[in-house]
Amino acid sequence: MKSTSLVTLVLALAFGGCATSKECNQKVADLEKTLQAKDAEIRSLQAEHEKLKTDEAKVDELSNANRALSRELQDEIKKGHITIADLKGRLTVSVVQEVLFHSGSAEIHAEGKKVLDKVARGLKGIDDRLIMVEGHTDDVPIGAKIAEKFPTNWELSTARATTVVRYLQERGVAPKHLGAAGFSEYRSVAPNDSDRNRQKNRRIDIVLTPELQKGKAE
Repeated sequence: MKSTSLVTLVLALAFGGCATSKECNQKVADLEKTLQAKDAEIRSLQAEHEKLKTDEAKVDELSNANRALSRELQDEIKKGHITIADLKGRLTVSVVQEVLFHSGSAEIHAEGKKVLDKVARGLKGIDDRLIMVEGHTDDVPIGAKIAEKFPTNWELSTARATTVVRYLQERGVAPKHLGAAGFSEYRSVAPNDSDRNRQKNRRIDIVLTPELQKGKAE
């Protein structure tokens, strides 16, 4: 029991006006229970305070990443080729396909590599986030010319995501934080009813989320 709790207990006993020894013992027991409950409440509040400090630090880290990426990609953002959204601890960098790939290809073209170099610089300082690269397509079926390599949009979207992950790793982003996934045409952000909307759906999303389980240091 803490010294402050002992002082409180002594004062309570001194001025409690016990009539009998049994009554005093009962008061002591009641006070000890009350003090134990208060100590537990204080520890709980302290733990909550520490958690809030940790959460604030994570928010600050995400905000710093947002600012760094926005600074690196300001030209592409102005052109409407890239958008950055920060919502509920989830930071998403969305890049239209044409910025990185030619139609029907999973090889990053020269200009796309320059853009990903900027992205990599903004991601290098990230330490406790999962960086998931997601490939997305429109609903146009794969053409006959590339069907042997990419039978459907599943294969194309996944190949593009994996290619971006490998490139980010080559540029210094820690591979233990990286992941890749392809979603084909099934997570569209606009109806596939016009060329403009299909362009929005053909994209790479780079999503930063809290890691569910911290991996062992390599």
